[in-house]
Amino acid sequence: MKSEFTTPCTPSKLADIRRFLYSTLARFKVAEGVKHEIVLAVDEACANAIIHGNNCDISKVLRLEVRKEERQLTVEISDVGVIDNNELDDAMDKSLDELIRERKAGGLGLKLIYSLMDEVNYFARDNTNICSLRKKL
Repeated sequence: MKSEFTTPCTPSKLADIRRFLYSTLARFKVAEGVKHEIVLAVDEACANAIIHGNNCDISKVLRLEVRKEERQLTVEISDVGVIDNNELDDAMDKSLDELIRERKAGGLGLKLIYSLMDEVNYFARDNTNICSLRKKL
């Protein structure tokens, strides 16, 4: 099963993204607790892409594709923004305590995403950035 959603890169659309996800995950019959974890992780990843990667540029779009296969759910978030691999690595190399102590903007959301999902990958395909999030069901 598959479902798709496309929206302009503006934070005001995050509520629409969450509604789409809750509706899709209900249709896919995902358990309630797992559903909330997925929505939280995807919401954070989308906020990162919209705010940090695309600078809230409404001329750019964010695309979500949600697929359920057997006992696994995959969400792919696609955009054309900028991914700072150094920032990703830096955030993942630090402990949660270090990030909190530094009180630096950024990093906590990535830790949250990685803790909620079973697999997180960033890559490029056809000049598009992809954040792929997987959760075992």
